[in-house]
Amino acid sequence: MKRPSKEIKRIARDILNDRYGVPMGAFVAVSIIVAVMEIPFSMSLGANPTTSQLIIVLLAEFLITLVSFVLSAGVTRVHLNMTRGAEFRFLQVFDPFRSGTERFFGAGLIQFLLGLAACLPLIGGLIYFIFAETDAVSIAVLAAGAIISLVLAVLVTLNFYFVDFFLLDYPQMKVLAAFRECRLLMKGNRGRLFYLFLSFIGWSLLILCSLGIAALWVRPYMNQTFVIFYLDCTGELDRIPVRTYPAPEASGGSIFF
Repeated sequence: MKRPSKEIKRIARDILNDRYGVPMGAFVAVSIIVAVMEIPFSMSLGANPTTSQLIIVLLAEFLITLVSFVLSAGVTRVHLNMTRGAEFRFLQVFDPFRSGTERFFGAGLIQFLLGLAACLPLIGGLIYFIFAETDAVSIAVLAAGAIISLVLAVLVTLNFYFVDFFLLDYPQMKVLAAFRECRLLMKGNRGRLFYLFLSFIGWSLLILCSLGIAALWVRPYMNQTFVIFYLDCTGELDRIPVRTYPAPEASGGSIFF
């Protein structure tokens, strides 16, 4: 069943109700771990970093990005278990490091490369803008590169957002197979997922306005919502005992809820 985003969000809130502690703790732990790894390298740059310092920091940021991907998969594990009525604990955040770690690192690497490829038009436009004369043509090339990169980045996200979900659900699945299955799953669901992303714009603004404090509640809510969406796409949600809500009159949800 393809549920509208409003119903998916209501189910997510129902599952989180009175059980915010563990998913909130998982989000906070991952955020702290990533920050602790990143801050020393950022502070080491100083006002006039050398080339070697820049290379070291860029390499560190790359490795931290991969670790962040694996930790995010652990957070997903917590939400999946909670939704399925299985035992969910804070330490499950580290489950991807206990088995099949190379699969998650491989998937993170591919995601990174795909994101980098999506940025190539922007990078090319920026290089042309820097070395060419600043005129209408160079500005147009830069703008076109930015738009193309944005479109490519959105397509990459929509097609492969749930790769780590497949790796978690199918421990024997190869990395490339997970990307292929994820892309097949999203056929006919990309528009729904895109709308779901847009529906969280209001919540994202709330995080900014609260200096990040609201993320303690918003991020677990967002994570749970995308877990429900994934299970709805696979059909598993129809077999999970969740509260039944009356069908909403409209097919879409509020930009805030």
